[in-house]
Amino acid sequence: MKNKSQSPSASTAKGEYVCVNCQSSASTMHKKYSEGVIRLTECKKCGDVVDKYIECDTVLVVLDLMLQYIQAYRHLILNVRMEKPERLFLIFWLSHAADGWMRDRNSNEEAVSEEVSEKEWIFYKCLVRSAVEISSYVFVILLFAYLKPNETKLTRLQIIGATLLGYYGNVAVVISFIFHLAHQTSYQFVMRLFLLISHAQVQLVLFPTISLSSNFTLVLAGLFFSYLTGFCVTYLFHYYG
Repeated sequence: MKNKSQSPSASTAKGEYVCVNCQSSASTMHKKYSEGVIRLTECKKCGDVVDKYIECDTVLVVLDLMLQYIQAYRHLILNVRMEKPERLFLIFWLSHAADGWMRDRNSNEEAVSEEVSEKEWIFYKCLVRSAVEISSYVFVILLFAYLKPNETKLTRLQIIGATLLGYYGNVAVVISFIFHLAHQTSYQFVMRLFLLISHAQVQLVLFPTISLSSNFTLVLAGLFFSYLTGFCVTYLFHYYG
């Protein structure tokens, strides 16, 4: 019988990949016998397929990611390995800023009478605030990785890319824009909760040996620092603007 209850361990330098089920090291995800004939590698620790997502379409991976399956996070972070996090930063930064811009506009009773130039200035301020908030959160995660170097084997660039992945829920701003949801409390609550869980899942992959309580403490500390710096930026714009 396959043992699926084993706790995950940090990947070692020996394994190029990891099992998405137990996060133990694996030298390969599949074996190629001939052209068009491959066999998925089984994990030596848990007995399951190392990475089932290599046979899945990208849409299915995204769906599992939205359903908060930790296996999908491990696939993207540890086996796909995003080497250019600046692309993720650009997408999620613009989405985060757009969401804040719409909320700021909806909270302003005089938004309808504002000139186009004023609306553009508000969006620029949201861009600055969003960049500071995201950078502040990434800084907290990098600081933790620096203080606890044995908790993860990923490089600094990989940690940044993985941490940015936790912001993917911000792309829901497109739905918010179409259906005018940005000002609704229920939408904001669901998005905050979704982002919190996403960040927690990412950190569980990055630091698999820390406890669940420590993981949520780290995420909450990062988000608190992020919101604090964002508030300071908003205050400075209001005070000097």
